[in-house]
Amino acid sequence: MWPLVAVLLLGSFHCGLAQLTFKNINSVKASNCSRVVLIPCYVSNIEAQDINELFLKWKFGQDIILVFDGHANKSTTYTFPSAQIFTSEFLKGNASLTLAKNEAKAGNYTCEVTELSREGKHTVELKYSDGSWFTLSENIPIIIFPFLTVLLFWAQFGILMQKYKSSPVNKKILILSTSGLLFTIVVTVGAALYIPGNYSKRKGYGLIFFISPSVIPVFLQYHKFKPAIGRTLQAVIMFTIAQGLGVVLTLAGLYLTASGLAIITLVELFGLIYMKWLDPMIGFP
Repeated sequence: MWPLVAVLLLGSFHCGLAQLTFKNINSVKASNCSRVVLIPCYVSNIEAQDINELFLKWKFGQDIILVFDGHANKSTTYTFPSAQIFTSEFLKGNASLTLAKNEAKAGNYTCEVTELSREGKHTVELKYSDGSWFTLSENIPIIIFPFLTVLLFWAQFGILMQKYKSSPVNKKILILSTSGLLFTIVVTVGAALYIPGNYSKRKGYGLIFFISPSVIPVFLQYHKFKPAIGRTLQAVIMFTIAQGLGVVLTLAGLYLTASGLAIITLVELFGLIYMKWLDPMIGFP
């Protein structure tokens, strides 16, 4: 009786030793803009003192991706040729896998580690984000504000042409119309590149086209108000500073882009109100 109990206890003790444990990372999200995808796998209780005591196998579903034989200190790749591990970090428990983004598929990846008589495995699901820099609520104003700014600019231009009967060949009118046309074309091209699809170089160029012309309205403030500069100097200064702040915020970083574009649009709106109702002297001689 007692010998049987002893055998069962020793067996239980041995089974307890035979299990490797892993950090609880069940999924990882990769961006489409990444060139390399990292699939994490960290052994928490590794005790090996030499790499030849370790053996590693990575699988995608039932397909073998990579096998690392510590005794031979050699990795062999199968399904994904770009597969690599951090060999120098393996003894510290880092069994993570890297893959080229064009090879890494969404799905379940299994890390199987053997350390002499102990073993264990852990599965990590790879997901892809939608590839967008911004959420939907951020994308909407980023797309809308540049077009609103264009419309408000042309509304101001219309006031200068109609209310003050300015000549189409007037030098200042030519400056405004040419700059406004350039502004409109750049924003339209930016929309065509930015709106469709997920992240891509094309979408990145579209964002640049969207935010880069935001500086144009700042320089046009002076030309719009120059003929009545004596009466509108303070307005020009305030509008220019405010739009300059908007440009800085737009170019400062992703999380400030929408705020910067909103400021630029609001200044154009206030400029229209000022031009239409608050200073009837604005015009071209």
